[in-house]
Amino acid sequence: MKKLIIPILLLISVYSVYYDLSMGTLPTKTIAAAQINDSNPEPTVTISYELITVEAGYTVLSIVEELHNEPVNASIQQIIVDFETLNPGTKANNIQIGKAYLIPTYYK
Repeated sequence: MKKLIIPILLLISVYSVYYDLSMGTLPTKTIAAAQINDSNPEPTVTISYELITVEAGYTVLSIVEELHNEPVNASIQQIIVDFETLNPGTKANNIQIGKAYLIPTYYK
């Protein structure tokens, strides 16, 4: 019986590797191309912000938390997207000390 278990496990392992490499196990999204309609533009959303100069040790999230005296009613992803929208060409994780950036605010 022990001699039979090793070949079975080997066959299962080889099949699993083959299946992962050929078919994959992670689901893939199919993105349908959206039709662009110039006559009906998307509504513009205004983001409130403050101009802040970055000091040593601060991140975008720590600055946003410091601006608010209460919990921020926005997700981390939303804060990052809003920051990068307000500061085109600047990634949230690449801010520099001494430079001024537009930091989104989320006051109620």
